[in-house]
Parts: sequence; structure tokens; C-alpha cells
Amino acid sequence: MATFDMTTSATAGVSTSSIAAHNSSEKIAYSMEATLDIAEFIAAGGTVGAADIFQLLEVPANSVILSAGCEILTVFTGTSVTVDVGINGGDTITDGGPTNALAYPAKGTNGAVLGTFSALVTAADTIDVKVIAGSSDCTAGKIRVYAVVVDIADKSASAASAARDALA
Repeated sequence: MATFDMTTSATAGVSTSSIAAHNSSEKIAYSMEATLDIAEFIAAGGTVGAADIFQLLEVPANSVILSAGCEILTVFTGTSVTVDVGINGGDTITDGGPTNALAYPAKGTNGAVLGTFSALVTAADTIDVKVIAGSSDCTAGKIRVYAVVVDIADKSASAASAARDALA
């Protein structure tokens, strides 16, 4: 089993690195999404094996995931290929979702209706895709993972000093 960090350009098939932070000082909701393209990953030199985990979305610490889900954009090749999508390689968003049709896979183990998964994230984490079955002959497939996140970090603390205080 291998884990591939799809948020850094050091991984085959990833063009740019991402940052697990939102650059606004306001507490707002924002959406994020990423697409895992197995054929592109393999063309760039990657390999897909049983129980491989692809880290797709970085969720900053002190955030609430309001909603998250996934969509199969290209049918996965291979014998009975299924995927889990969830926090930290888990199956909270989809649990063993079939990848043999263009669709939104079934709900995950949290029991929520698809797309209504929510979670409090106290330490930075990732939303991952885990290929759990039939991966030995999987050479193609594309899945889009999305989330709506709210930054709930405490922004009320005052700074010890301001830039103007350092001016002479």
C-alpha cells in the first residue's frame, strides 16, 4: 500500500503544489475541488496498487467541512474497481463506491446523504481517494472530489505589535 500526496508537485502527475490555508481574514465559506486522473498519473510514471491513497484536498486546521462529495468523470478500468473517499484515507464520504459508471457514488459510513458529509477539522488534514478493489489492472479513471469549507479559526486575538510600531 502506498500513499501519494496529490497536493504537491513532487508527486508524479501533479503540476503545482497547493497550500492548506485560505488567505482571507474573514470567516467565510469557500469551495475546493480536485480531480484525480489515473491515466495521467500513470503516464507521468506513477503506479496504482491495492489500497493506494491519493491525498487530493488539503483542509486547513480549525475548519468545518459543510459538505463534501465526489463524481466519477471517467469510468475506471479494471475488474470491479471501487474507491473510498474520506478524511485521512477513510470512507466517510463514499464507502466502496462503484466506478464503472459516470455517477455520484453512494453515501459513506457517516450515514449522511451524499453531499451532506460534514466534519470539524481541528488539525490540518486531507480528503483522500483510496482505491480499494480491482486496482491491479486499473489503468484509467477520473474522479472529482469537492468540499465546501468554513474557516472557524479564532481571529479575535489582537496582535502583540503592528507593522507601524516598528517604524522609526
